[in-house]
Formats: sequence, C-alpha cells, structure tokens
Amino acid sequence: MKIILNSLLIAFLAYLFLPSFNSSIASEKGKDIIIHKKDIIIRSDELKAEHKKDKNAEGFKPIEKPVEKKRETPSLDIVDKYLKEGKKYEARNILSDLFISKKIPEKQKEIKELLDKLNEELIFSSLPSPDATMYTVQPGDVLARIAKQFNTNYELIARINKKSPTRLNIGDKLKILTGKEKILINKSDYTLTLLLNDYYVKQYRIGIGKNDKTPAGTFEVKNKMKEPTWYSPSGGIFPYGHPENILGTRWIGFKDKPGLYGYGIHGTTLPESIGTASSNGCVRMVNSDMEELYDFVTSDTEIIIQR
Repeated sequence: MKIILNSLLIAFLAYLFLPSFNSSIASEKGKDIIIHKKDIIIRSDELKAEHKKDKNAEGFKPIEKPVEKKRETPSLDIVDKYLKEGKKYEARNILSDLFISKKIPEKQKEIKELLDKLNEELIFSSLPSPDATMYTVQPGDVLARIAKQFNTNYELIARINKKSPTRLNIGDKLKILTGKEKILINKSDYTLTLLLNDYYVKQYRIGIGKNDKTPAGTFEVKNKMKEPTWYSPSGGIFPYGHPENILGTRWIGFKDKPGLYGYGIHGTTLPESIGTASSNGCVRMVNSDMEELYDFVTSDTEIIIQR
C-alpha cells in the first residue's frame, strides 16, 4: 500500500511541475518553440503559415472602391421642368452653364433666346429676384448714395427700376442687383458676354483689333468716362462730338500692363465695323449696348479676353 501511495505522490508532483519545466526548455530553444495544445503539438512557424493562409482564404474579399459616376450634363428637359414649376432662377442658371460651356452647340441660339427672355424679368425689370435685394427709399436718400452703399452704379439702379436719377419718392421700392460682374470677350466669334455671379446676363456683338492687336488675357478696370475725348495714336486730340472722335458715347479703360497701354472698351461712330477686326486694338460696341454695359461695370469688374 505504501508503494502505491509513493507512486501516486510522484505522479502528482510530475503533473504539477512538468509543464513549467517544458516551458523553460521551450524559451531556451528560441528558434524551435513547441506549443502544447491538448494532444496536438504545433510549431510557431506553422501557426504563422496558418494565419497567412486564413487571410487569403476563399471567401475573403477586399473592400472595393466604388466607381464614381461621370457627372451628367443637365438637359433642356430639366429646364422645362423648372419653368413649369415657376423656378425661373434655377432654369436660368442651368441654361447659363450650358451656354457658356457650349455643351449643346447645336442649341446655342435657342438657349441664348431663352436666357434673354428670362433675364428680362430676373435682371432688367424691377421685379424681385434672387440676384437682387429690395431697398425702401428713406427720407434724405439720393440714388448715388444708395448705389455706393451696395457697391453698384446709380445708373444701373435707375435703368432697371425705370427711375429718374434725380427724383426719388420716400417709400419707393428699388431693386438693386448684388454680386460681382465679369466680362468674357471671345475674339473668335466677336462676342462680349456679361456675367453676374458667374451667370449669364447678356451677350453683345463687338468689333476687335485688326491684325490680332486686341490682346488676350485678364484685365482690370482703370477708369470709366462718359462722352470721352479721343487721343489718337497719331497724336491728334479729338473731343467728344468731333468728326474724328471714333470712341462713341462711353469708355471703359483697362489698367496698363507691361507692353500693353491704352486698351479698353468703347462705343463707336462706325457701327458697321461691329463683327469685324478693324480697330487699333480696343473693343468696340454699338453705343446703345456700350451704355448698358457701362452701367453694370464697376471698378472691381474682371475682364477676360480669349482668343
């Protein structure tokens, strides 16, 4: 019986201390670690291989980046939808993008006609629109002071509200266009396009410089003059109304650049020259168009001339 008890004691001690003994042996071997898992012996390098295999196992699919859809060009159907819903401003903006980008070249004329019709109300009338704010005339107000407050021209306020620049009535509601004007001049098709907040306002026919004398680039406004005097390149000075003065009724001068002096946009006494390359480099417009453009342009209007 004593022998049996001793045997059981030895077996029990072996059960307690053998795992820690094996563990110390494994840590000393380093490169050939053996891990005991129930009755299965697996080497650590086999476990790494098994882990790598699991990552590439069948059924594992990496997340695929969604394919971005190309942005589709708005169609005229959307414009029709907006117009039926009475959303003239939204329709105008889509038409403007289509017209400026020439996305539907065969429809340019139709788009322009619709733009001009919409802007008769949105821009050139006294009716409220998202392009404008409505101002109520206060005692002591004068048009020039109101225009300065909104960084615009009193002539433009008078034009779109069909008001006399010198007469205002207290309580009158004035539509005042807000935002930034920009001018795009395209020499290849003899057009000048006026934008407000980057949307189409109106397009005008122009004349340009002969022998490619009208420079391409971006220009700033230097000055504006009514009934300007013409300083001829040949040295003559001709006041407004003189038969030799070809500048017409208005002048918008560009700030000088290196090698580019004295350029601008002006009216003309030669309306037949519109649509031709016949000036000394300036941009010409019919006087009535030039007077309208003049009312919009401020000192911070950007002018872009493209070939």
